[in-house]
Amino acid sequence: MKADLILAGGVVRTLGRGGLKRFTHLAVAGGRVLAAGGADVMELRSSRTRVLALRGAAVLPAFNDAHAHVVYYGLTRFGADLGPARDVAGIVERLRAHGRRLKSGEWQQGMGYRASGLAERRPPHRLELDEATGSRPAFIDERGGHSRVANSAALRAAGITASTPDPAGGRIGHDPDGAPNGLLQEGAMRMVADVQPLPDRRRRSQAIQLAQKLLLSRGITSVGAAVNRGFADDLFCYQRLAMDGELHMRVNEFLSWELLEAASSLGVHAGFGGDVVRAGPIKVFIDGGAERVVMRSGGGLWRTLPDELNALVKRASDAGLQVAAHAIGDGAIEAMCDAVEAAGARGMRHRVEHCTICPPDLRRRLARLRMVAVMQPLAVRAPRVAPGVFPEVDREDFAPHRGLERAGVRIAFSSDLPVTPDPNPWAGIRAAVEDEINGIRVLDALRAYTAGGAYASFEETLKGTLEPGMLADLQVYAADPLAGPQPGWDGLRPQAVLLGGVLVSGSL
Repeated sequence: MKADLILAGGVVRTLGRGGLKRFTHLAVAGGRVLAAGGADVMELRSSRTRVLALRGAAVLPAFNDAHAHVVYYGLTRFGADLGPARDVAGIVERLRAHGRRLKSGEWQQGMGYRASGLAERRPPHRLELDEATGSRPAFIDERGGHSRVANSAALRAAGITASTPDPAGGRIGHDPDGAPNGLLQEGAMRMVADVQPLPDRRRRSQAIQLAQKLLLSRGITSVGAAVNRGFADDLFCYQRLAMDGELHMRVNEFLSWELLEAASSLGVHAGFGGDVVRAGPIKVFIDGGAERVVMRSGGGLWRTLPDELNALVKRASDAGLQVAAHAIGDGAIEAMCDAVEAAGARGMRHRVEHCTICPPDLRRRLARLRMVAVMQPLAVRAPRVAPGVFPEVDREDFAPHRGLERAGVRIAFSSDLPVTPDPNPWAGIRAAVEDEINGIRVLDALRAYTAGGAYASFEETLKGTLEPGMLADLQVYAADPLAGPQPGWDGLRPQAVLLGGVLVSGSL
């Protein structure tokens, strides 16, 4: 077989069996890697082969972001950007300016603020939102995605009053007199979301394309698309964009736990679909966000109680479906291990999303059950950037990348976009490598952001390295990133990104 494309005269790192070994040439045929080596690769050239001179540029496998809220991120681009707000007044002003662009009757949303980053050190009150939004239903999401504030009109639409009880796995905030103050945490957020008109498929498709542009610009060609409200329409939109030739990344679409029965009755199983769009794991929340994580020492908020979790994992496992469980605290991680063990589901690659506080005994259990830890490496910076957000624990148990690897647990890295507003993998790779307590090798960090994600979605024989036979999903840098100083990694951008050997971002 002759090559369709040869990249020649650069630094090619396949990240396969040779680790960080440097090659100079890469040949591609039929969308897959044909060969990696030296000048002898040119023997695969024919009269139809396109040869691109790298002139010292570097080639790496494209990244795989194993957990990113693709549609949700894209939809936030149509809301008010509250990230730059430094106080409640700034939030109000941004909402007021954004609201002038909306149609009559259209709900308003704002995203991206952090209460800890505001001068008041608290979320806004519903009455403060009312100043900007008036009678228009509106709510704003904190960046972590586990808390929102609704204005008075949105609370009325949801029927939330002083006498409304907290829903299972959620909390409603109240003033001293018992009136709701607008704060909705965890499961309580759904009370307002369920009465908000859903974005139509056209808007969802636009959201996907906005997210896709950002992800590709960061060298990401594969993504685990974490579920959000309207998940059935999301899957439809991914598939339609793929059919129309407008989807330029590979999507492993999470399925909400509410789809478990429908998916299993239709025969959907782990890995169902093609190499562009596939049905991914069943997503379930065990504990809450950073301030409400479930610890074995007590505290936190159970989004899904252990008995319910056991039943869900058993039902999914019997149907051949993988489960991706949001579990940050050690109590939540332990509950997921218990559920997998009770289901007799060892080896099904059930996933722990985040896996942030994981002591040695749980690392050993994860390894024994052959589970996957899908982590956000930038979490190692959280205690320094936002002290007090996570419970106080032994530092070796916090984001324990090294400990998990030594225990034999497979790790996949991710951004959790838009929790991390910029999904650039290099920032996470640097954080994981430079961590003085739980640091890992550069090769291992790169593999966690490439082959690790492929393993988590049962695609390790298809992508994640540039070994012969693998999909030619790759990225090109003007210079070798590994030859430069690590502090510069945070700003790295590929000059070109190829999916199946076809240019989808940048230029060559």
